[in-house]
Amino acid sequence: MYSQPLSKLKIGILGGGQLGWMMILEGKKYPFEFYVLGDKEKDPACKIADKCFSEEEYKQMIDSSDIITYEFEHVNENALEYAEEKEKLLPRINNVELKRERYKEKEFLRDNSFPVPRFYVAEDGDEALKILKEEFNNEGVIKTSKGGYDGKGQYFIHNDVDKYQFIKDMKCKFVVEEFVNYDFEASIIAVRSKNEFKYYTPSYNYNEKGILVYNYGPYYNDKMIEIADNLTRRLDYVGTIGIEFFVRKNQVLINEIAPRVHNTGHYTLDAASISQFEEHIRAISGLPLGSISVSKFFGMVNILGTDNLPKELLNYGKVYWYGKNEVRKRRKMGHVNIIGNDLEDVKQKIDNVIKLIYPQGYSL
Repeated sequence: MYSQPLSKLKIGILGGGQLGWMMILEGKKYPFEFYVLGDKEKDPACKIADKCFSEEEYKQMIDSSDIITYEFEHVNENALEYAEEKEKLLPRINNVELKRERYKEKEFLRDNSFPVPRFYVAEDGDEALKILKEEFNNEGVIKTSKGGYDGKGQYFIHNDVDKYQFIKDMKCKFVVEEFVNYDFEASIIAVRSKNEFKYYTPSYNYNEKGILVYNYGPYYNDKMIEIADNLTRRLDYVGTIGIEFFVRKNQVLINEIAPRVHNTGHYTLDAASISQFEEHIRAISGLPLGSISVSKFFGMVNILGTDNLPKELLNYGKVYWYGKNEVRKRRKMGHVNIIGNDLEDVKQKIDNVIKLIYPQGYSL
């Protein structure tokens, strides 16, 4: 893809959020330059990039870069297509396209025999509510097909369908899915280069209203590893990927995939020999993947919708603050990584961190 020596490699990142910020922090261990397509005044990644380009300058940014990657799937569509056209985009655009329309992701997984909850695709809100009634007896999840992340556009309905009649007037595609009565949620972070596949120890996750509040581990599940290996092969994937699961009676169902570095892998910054962010940079730049070893009990707490950072947090973990200009409800402002002697120690520290960050309790 490129012939320059590594010392002159220029990596472009579509999106300027915290995932890009951490990608650059970890990638600066190498003699690379990082360009970002984002908001020069507001985006965390732009504040530390070698150069930040506006959305209108996407062609200039892509032409100036040797490799293009993305820190989020909902980025400039023209930029994604142009980077793919120039054969610079990793992971490839087929992976992003699965996430930009939720029904495509679900159909791809089902059609390739990966385990997923039972679902149907509806052309509009009226059809979605009919499917919910006829197929799921008015108990299930209705999700907008486009633009949904961190719980946005998701409606969890439990025999209270009258509250959701507004969906009937929505003129967009939906995925209507069975409600899974799972034991817990879990995820795996995996990395594939052109020649290697590696994975991090999975984690237990606690989500509320579709957004991750905290996670901890290690959690061991061979089926999740097998799925990550097979899925990345099927996608011809290059880079880091996050895969979220429902776990029920030791059986797993894929909830969703994230074709990028992922919130549930933040623990790798402190609990792993090489972080998910560095491994992503290694994979897309053609470097050998590092030795992924997680030899510690770990945890992570998201700092959501608050800038309350008591100094006592440092008694329990390591703070990562993203430097965003505005605090908004549910917005990811930072996170705290935790290391413990065992799982109970980690869970106790998570409890202490949550009480410090959210003294009045958190409301999502």
